[in-house]
Amino acid sequence: MKLKTRFYLILAFVVVVILLAIPREDKILSAIGIKDTRLKVRQGLDLQGGASLLYQADLSKTAPADKAKAINGVVDVINKRVNPTGTSEVLVQTSGSDRVLVQLPGVKDIDEAINLIGKTAQLDFYQVNTDNSIVPSDVSGKDLESASADIDTQSGKPVIAFTMKGDAVQKFATLTTKINQTGGRLLIVLDNQPLFNGTVSTAITDGKGQMQGFKDVKDAQNTAVLLNAGALPVPISIVEQRTVGASLGSESISKSLLAGIICLLAVVFFMIAYYRLAGVVASVALAIYTLINIDIFKLSVVTPFPIVLTLAGIAGFILSIGMAVDANILIFERWKEEVRSGASMPSGLDAGFKRAWTSIRDSNVSTLITCIILYNFGAPIIKGFAVTLALGVLISMFTAITISKTFLQMLMTTSFGTNERWYRFTDQSKKKQVKS
Repeated sequence: MKLKTRFYLILAFVVVVILLAIPREDKILSAIGIKDTRLKVRQGLDLQGGASLLYQADLSKTAPADKAKAINGVVDVINKRVNPTGTSEVLVQTSGSDRVLVQLPGVKDIDEAINLIGKTAQLDFYQVNTDNSIVPSDVSGKDLESASADIDTQSGKPVIAFTMKGDAVQKFATLTTKINQTGGRLLIVLDNQPLFNGTVSTAITDGKGQMQGFKDVKDAQNTAVLLNAGALPVPISIVEQRTVGASLGSESISKSLLAGIICLLAVVFFMIAYYRLAGVVASVALAIYTLINIDIFKLSVVTPFPIVLTLAGIAGFILSIGMAVDANILIFERWKEEVRSGASMPSGLDAGFKRAWTSIRDSNVSTLITCIILYNFGAPIIKGFAVTLALGVLISMFTAITISKTFLQMLMTTSFGTNERWYRFTDQSKKKQVKS
């Protein structure tokens, strides 16, 4: 690709990067069919505020070989309860061999969340005979296909409309037929609390029915969430509860933002003071690097894997700012050596990039390996650090190698850009000659 073509493509790319980074209602995504989407960086618990809950699973009655399966089942059920759509920012994961950590950023009613998570949600169907004896059936909550809150058209009270799975429709039909023929009652119990206890006028053969006995619509909605998520495989109890206020998160953001700005300005000052015009180019590339980072965090909200920014992630980002100019420093020093050896400015630039590439590649690969290890084996708070640092390393390779090189090569096509005194090459070369 010709230099000018590459230069103009990069300029167009930079314009898009700047537009995406500006905080506003996004029109670009709306134009491609993604409606009502506001691009924003998703904040983690430590920045947004919310609740952190640690649960202990009771595995005393679980066989050793089944403990891992049971704890993973708890994680899966809780995740379905607190994140039924799969689009929220909650974190549910194991902590040790028998504990589950639940982080709920932005949650307002922590008591409701605790109540929703901790319920066993064991749903059972019974046949009540005419003598009030209770007979268990083979129909349970595992047989539900779906459950949704509704309002009964006759009584005006909240109910849950449910549908049985395909293979359970016949079981439910057999149960209701038997109850109808004997004149008994159908008893539906959730966690030892009766939801329905009444007669069955006709056999239910389509697998659909209703449950009553809810305080209000919200109670019915929460119960529907529980039923759709399924029962917990083992009982759990809360052992630690921590609340992070939104004000604390706001203070953390302010301090981190200040630290990031100071870091960015310090790096820019050093690069310009030491490398002059080359430092200006590196600083421009660093600014583009920062904007690309912001854009990736914002664009990730419309993907199945949104990136959540945490306090540790901000630390990783600030660290990556300093690391982002490492490649430029290696290139510029190689460039200096080539010019001091008698090469012209343009040829010295090309040689500097070629000779510095191996060092840049090896150092960045080493950092990426470290990030992968931290992400896979580190604590949850470390994962945010690993993600932002790895992201920064990958982006810096693009900004330092592609953007900086293209801008410098364009400068080499001008008489101004090839003047060595704008790079501190001439002065240092003369000093070296005098000493020799």
